[in-house]
Amino acid sequence: MRTLIINKFLHANGGSETYIFKLGEQLRKMGHEVQYFGMDHKGRCVGNRVNAYTSDMDFHGGSKLSKLTYPIKTIYSKEAREKLRLVLDDFQPNVCHLNNFNYQLTPSMILEIVKWRKETGHKCKIVFTAHDYQLICPNHQLKNPITHENCEKCLGGRFMNCVKGKCVHSSTAKSIIGMMEAKFWKWNGAYKHIDTIICCSEFLKTKMDTNPLFATKTIAMHNFVEKVEPKEIEKQNLNLLGVVPHDDMVYQFDCDGKPTVQLPGDSPVRAALKEIVEKLGL
Repeated sequence: MRTLIINKFLHANGGSETYIFKLGEQLRKMGHEVQYFGMDHKGRCVGNRVNAYTSDMDFHGGSKLSKLTYPIKTIYSKEAREKLRLVLDDFQPNVCHLNNFNYQLTPSMILEIVKWRKETGHKCKIVFTAHDYQLICPNHQLKNPITHENCEKCLGGRFMNCVKGKCVHSSTAKSIIGMMEAKFWKWNGAYKHIDTIICCSEFLKTKMDTNPLFATKTIAMHNFVEKVEPKEIEKQNLNLLGVVPHDDMVYQFDCDGKPTVQLPGDSPVRAALKEIVEKLGL
């Protein structure tokens, strides 16, 4: 089986990239062929045989001229279609596995896959792994960045709420672009061509299922993990670093079983965590 894994980033950037790299490794171990398509980047570590990638889009940097074209490119990408077609013609995949693609690559790739199947008669399934809520929420999070409250106002296609809540980076302008992107692809109907949607949790699946178009396509499948054999360690404190929105925090666990929590400054989560520790009698 030939699988083309598609993701906006093809370098170590986050959890979805770890997922696609490990998935590709496993598929190859099982005897399948794997290639990748996404943005080019100096740190890119996977790719395809024809070296076809879209240009790197840096929303936080780049020239002023390039930023002027971003609002259009984040909704529809002619470049992504053209570069993807080169890979499709060469690799002839049996499966196109979409991951994170909105804004940088755009759903326009789905249209190119469908067009390629029709023109060549090649059978190719389209699978999408949902790493977040992008297809039902323009800011990916089901959360308002200003109030920090969970939000489901856009479910059902009511994307104007994204603008009302300034949900994309707390910006009205960016939220308008996010709303336009969501409305355009809902109107276009490209998502109907996705054959299967893999949700990494049952909760994510319940949210995706609020869209009748997705409800018959979703399956819950947890991300796989590598087996780690237990080993003896010296008795010492273990420090795990994590991130909470707007606050870095350090969890410290004593090997005798007494955990402590260290938070910098007057973090708003300090009191809540302290209360949890006290209730548990730790």
